[in-house]
Amino acid sequence: MREVRRKSNPNVAAFLMTAAILAFMGLVGQPRRTTSLLSVAIAEAQQSASTAPKVIPGTTPASIAPSKSSAGQAGKKPVSTKKEHTFRGTVEKVDANARMLTVSGENVPGWMGAMTMNYRIDKPDNLTVNVGDHITAKVYDGDFSTLHDVRVIATPTGAPAKANELPPISYVCATPGEESVLEDKPGKCPQSGASLVPIRLVTVYSCLKFQSFIQDKPGVCPVDRSELVPITAALYFTCRNDSSVRQLEPGTCQDGNARTTGYERRPHGDHNPRHGGQFFMADDSWHHLEGTLMRPNIFRVYFYNDMTQPLAVTGFSASAAKTDANGNDIAAPLALKPGRTDDGNTLEASIAATALPANFTLRVKFKPDDKERVFDFTFADYSREPGPVAPAPAASAPTTTAAAQPKSQATASAAAAPNVSVPPPNQTPTAAAPSQQSDTYVPPTLRPEAPLPTTTPELLAELAKRAQAVTKALDQGDLGGLWYPAIGAKDVALALEENHISEIPEDQRPKVASAVKRLTMAAWKIDAAGDLGNKERLLPFYRDFSAAIADIESVYGSR
Repeated sequence: MREVRRKSNPNVAAFLMTAAILAFMGLVGQPRRTTSLLSVAIAEAQQSASTAPKVIPGTTPASIAPSKSSAGQAGKKPVSTKKEHTFRGTVEKVDANARMLTVSGENVPGWMGAMTMNYRIDKPDNLTVNVGDHITAKVYDGDFSTLHDVRVIATPTGAPAKANELPPISYVCATPGEESVLEDKPGKCPQSGASLVPIRLVTVYSCLKFQSFIQDKPGVCPVDRSELVPITAALYFTCRNDSSVRQLEPGTCQDGNARTTGYERRPHGDHNPRHGGQFFMADDSWHHLEGTLMRPNIFRVYFYNDMTQPLAVTGFSASAAKTDANGNDIAAPLALKPGRTDDGNTLEASIAATALPANFTLRVKFKPDDKERVFDFTFADYSREPGPVAPAPAASAPTTTAAAQPKSQATASAAAAPNVSVPPPNQTPTAAAPSQQSDTYVPPTLRPEAPLPTTTPELLAELAKRAQAVTKALDQGDLGGLWYPAIGAKDVALALEENHISEIPEDQRPKVASAVKRLTMAAWKIDAAGDLGNKERLLPFYRDFSAAIADIESVYGSR
């Protein structure tokens, strides 16, 4: 054994000597293509040491800190190497100050279904587009907030669609976790293997903060009088006396009446900001968020699910940092804390010395062990909560009459006669029944009636009178007649809130405001359920209606 070792030592020495000579020749002579095992090992070690996490396009991970020796490169965002897709859509809004476009995008297979979204623009020059322009852009896997290389394309030619032409059939997944799948032909869901479900997608209009109200024309929300916002919904056809009917085609019901239209809200169908901020979808296609800048210096973020419903921030963590116009941090990040909102869906931080325009980078984790997701915000001004639409000047009509509605609402509802869908809680929307003279539904609040009384005692007496009329109609089984006293009670409650809120203690005013909103929603739901002749569905709305009236009477009666 010793002999073997002695013989191997000269061989090792010779090998090392040869390697040294070759290395010396490589330094002083011509470059050589021979690669030694040692150089391979060194290269692999260097590559391993420099490996960085994958980065969402247009973002910088918090774990990558710029070195002091390369100040010129600090904070520069890497070029994406993720898969590229071609995006097409129609511009609905241009916000040059925030460098954002609101675009109704077409389906991009493997990236995102057809939906309307707010998008950051990579180049300011691309903001020369106008509302109505058809555009194309580049998008990348995992980044649902930025459009790259936006270009205007020619408007598609061809005959315009007929007014009564049905939208094409699309195919979606009904299984949880695959709601964002959208195809233009039958097939299977990619994960569950379940069959795709056919639907027809249309643009309709809904209250911004009261999702149960839907109609097919623009107008004003009957609850808070804000402007209705466009959403994408599924169109179907149902029967007045059998709401379980859901067909993709018009037709005739068993009772001989024509089917009526109904709408169902869809995941990702409503990406309208609720609080005047900037709305984005996370790369998991489920979490959504809206960033706002509130006076004097509060950066507040609202979180939603894929149905744009408030999402509690349990387990969430986030930080925000001021950035320059290129998205590079210029201040230390601040941790966001839960805000004091009824829905518990906000995180916020007070950021001192905020000057407009203001830029922020938000880094958020939806779970402690989740990856960090990055969003950029630009605020040219402070965010403003959407408010009521200013009513058109009226001749001399009292403000408390049902006829004194905003002009845009009367025009959209009476002239265009939109269809309205008001669903019960935790159920999909159902179609409101048509009137007997037409196949469309006209909100009954727009029908003229006698002016309401003006004093608080008189209004309270009128409220009680109309509530009793609702109870009497329900007891007698007159479901089709419930709408009139129910909607009338809503008008009385609104008159009390608008004209007599100052008469009650300040700490009681939120209770009245809440009761009026609940009564308004219950009245509309009673109207819709009564037209469908469904007493079981109507009873929960009647209980909500009665409870709201009791709250209003208790506050005003205790003055």
